[in-house]
Amino acid sequence: MKIIAISNNKGGVGKTTSTVNIAAALQILGKKVLVIDMDHQAQSTYHLGVQSNKLKRSIYDVLKGELPYGDIMIDRNGMHLLPASPDLKGLEFLPIPAKEFLLRDALADLDDYDYTLIDCPPSLGVLTLNALTFAQEIYVPLQVQFLPFHGMYNLFEAAEMVKKRLNKSIEITGIIATMYNANKTINREVLEETKKRLPGKLFETLIRENVSLQEAPSWGKTIFEYKPDSSGAIDYMELTKEILVRSA
Repeated sequence: MKIIAISNNKGGVGKTTSTVNIAAALQILGKKVLVIDMDHQAQSTYHLGVQSNKLKRSIYDVLKGELPYGDIMIDRNGMHLLPASPDLKGLEFLPIPAKEFLLRDALADLDDYDYTLIDCPPSLGVLTLNALTFAQEIYVPLQVQFLPFHGMYNLFEAAEMVKKRLNKSIEITGIIATMYNANKTINREVLEETKKRLPGKLFETLIRENVSLQEAPSWGKTIFEYKPDSSGAIDYMELTKEILVRSA
């Protein structure tokens, strides 16, 4: 089982969009997939059509040790989801020792999936640390602009800290260029700078600007359900095929 955290400490870069649509593409390609929403904003949960504010149980209850993960599992047309709720933001204040290991310990016997994707919050707090302690790999969605590019290095530093202290196997293995427009000079320049500074990390497939990717969450649908012929669907399918090649 591949366990991949989708993380970036900056919001609005395509993190949830990438998590949900890579998961959907993997399922279409015949893989058994689990999505874990570790963001208290519950955006992956909403994106998959689940109203988190109406949930009686979520990953928060699992992390607190009150429920096994199977009790909150949602089967969404064959893709499984461990949903988030706003309560997650309270995890930081719970009087529990070694909180960075709660997710890893709660899911210690998880082995039923080909891929588990974890949507992380846009911060480097205890929720993200839980994801990075449990995961084997990190994918970083990068909006190809100047400030997101430089902010990305904070995540690289955090990953090194996690590797030294919490999870020796964790690696940033992929950078996903999102919201790309070939007509924008800054997009082309950031892309070239990323290739130069971080050779081998950037996926070749670029996720182009596409309004359908922005619209799909409001319908609780993946891009393949909402507009399967859109450039967003084409790009995420090509990216996912590239992920499978890398993972082989």
